[in-house]
Amino acid sequence: MVNLKLKYRVKKVSKLIILFVFIAALITFFESMKIEPEDYTSCEVSTIECADPSFHEKTHVDTASIVQEAVDRKRKELEDEFLSEMTGRRLWGIDISKYQKNINWSLMVRKNKPDFVFVKVTEGTTIVDKMYRSHKRNLEKHDVLHGAYHFMSFSSSGRNQALKFIRHAKLKKGNMVPVLDVEYTKRRMPSKRKVIREIRSFCRTIEQHYGVKPIIYTHPHLYAKYLKNNFRDYPLWLCDYRNSPRYKWAIWQHTSKARLYGYKGRLDKNVMKSDKKTLKKLVML
Repeated sequence: MVNLKLKYRVKKVSKLIILFVFIAALITFFESMKIEPEDYTSCEVSTIECADPSFHEKTHVDTASIVQEAVDRKRKELEDEFLSEMTGRRLWGIDISKYQKNINWSLMVRKNKPDFVFVKVTEGTTIVDKMYRSHKRNLEKHDVLHGAYHFMSFSSSGRNQALKFIRHAKLKKGNMVPVLDVEYTKRRMPSKRKVIREIRSFCRTIEQHYGVKPIIYTHPHLYAKYLKNNFRDYPLWLCDYRNSPRYKWAIWQHTSKARLYGYKGRLDKNVMKSDKKTLKKLVML
């Protein structure tokens, strides 16, 4: 299994930032304590040339830029290290919700640690998955790469649904990119125009907040009918239990009947492409 140790790395970067800020504060303190002589010249002897007091220009140290450059350099190193560990591996993961209550995370991680896990957080504007916080807490505790997904409803605006997701997901750097789950509803599907409009509204709000394009989860038939020519630039997570999807996918949910140590029941299981170009779109680095 891939041991990403993301939490350790985030702490390491935080310590470096604190160190740089401390150094910058010291420099600023000592600069402020310097006593500058008054600007005057004494030229009582006619043979002595007077020095121009403006000759010695003050040197300004941009400590904020120095600190930022160091932080950016360290972040880039950690990003490269992360991608190197992930690239080329056979990555697999699961997606869970309130229906998977009794997961023995210690046993699952010890016996068959997933490379990634997606957890349901919200649905529409009224539903928050009651197991989300518990699942997320356990995934952080056991150092498992994870993300969150929102189940799309067409009875409210995409923007309001995205704001609901953002409020409860609490995703950050090092997590998977947010996911929008688009499926056929029990009621009659609205017009294609409305479907596209509300999905775009959701995605635009997510992009403005996180700075990344969300992953779109859907079924091949729905993708072909509604989304194919409108969301080509978005990472695609396809659900197909019979065949490998014919569309270009980043994640493929290939079964809903997986068995894993640590859970007495069946789970959705997925595979994820592990080339660097795809990984950069799937993880918030």
